[in-house]
Amino acid sequence: MSKYIVRCLNPSEYKLWDEFVKESPQGSVFALSDWLRASGREVVIFGCFRGNELVAGFPITYYTLPFGMRIALHPPLTPYLGILFKKNIQKYVTKISTEKEISRAIAATLRKEFTVINFNFHPSVIDIQPFIWKGFSSNVRYTYVINLDNIKRIWAEMDSTRRNDIRRAEKDGIYIEGGGKFEEIFSLVEKTFQRQKMKIKFRAAAFQYNDLLEKKGWCRSFIAKDKDGKPIAGVYIVWDWKRSYYLLGGYDPQHRHHGAMALAIWEAIKFSKEKLGLKEFDFEGSMLPQIELFFRKFGGKLVPYYSVSFMPSIFKLAFWIRKKLKRSFY
Repeated sequence: MSKYIVRCLNPSEYKLWDEFVKESPQGSVFALSDWLRASGREVVIFGCFRGNELVAGFPITYYTLPFGMRIALHPPLTPYLGILFKKNIQKYVTKISTEKEISRAIAATLRKEFTVINFNFHPSVIDIQPFIWKGFSSNVRYTYVINLDNIKRIWAEMDSTRRNDIRRAEKDGIYIEGGGKFEEIFSLVEKTFQRQKMKIKFRAAAFQYNDLLEKKGWCRSFIAKDKDGKPIAGVYIVWDWKRSYYLLGGYDPQHRHHGAMALAIWEAIKFSKEKLGLKEFDFEGSMLPQIELFFRKFGGKLVPYYSVSFMPSIFKLAFWIRKKLKRSFY
């Protein structure tokens, strides 16, 4: 019998959870109870205990379908979540063994509680074997992370075309206005989606997240404006006690400037170092080739992170049929 007990935390224990998140190597703003509740979904946080000690946890956002089916999906605009461990100073072999046992206990609990599960893990979680052993599928994703130790070094290691884009924007009179209203940056995001003929499905969550972050002082917009003061591109970053994250970005296709977005990101990077004193800037990842290339040229380190999912065979069959039917109409 496992020496670890996994159970749902009561809302009265969320303060304990938030303190745990801030000490965990995997902890971030995205695992805090307030962020989870701002997602607009139902929330449950599974705590893993050894005796009375909280040693790990797995926060979940989910929704419920008819017949009691619970679908646990990664919340919108949330780069990482998944399992969080207590800081472990044991020797390596002991640490790995401990975390495997904890992960197996949590994976078994998730299988019992939910019909469908899909979550992205923090990049520091590299051992997902216990989830695979419990029948989960796995996938790998990528992000770029910039070490903020030295701004001059960051500029030097940036791709020369990216530096030229930034210089060109400054030469053409593009300037960055920081701290603007969230509505302004989100309007640019919407225009980008409209150009790609895509519909934004996370608008409500985005505004709820922003309301939360503004109260904490953990977010900022960087709007690139032309000589006439018209917003043409912008980025929105959030941060916690460890790093800042590129969360949203967009531009006006009718007034596009090749270097405006690059200049906005560069100002966000400098702000993260010089004003916030943070150690890292995380681009939050993208699997789209054109966006990956854009991020890559800022010179950050390529960092993999894992996702796990579980879906009963009947659901896989339903999705396969739906995909086939959809193709037959085009």
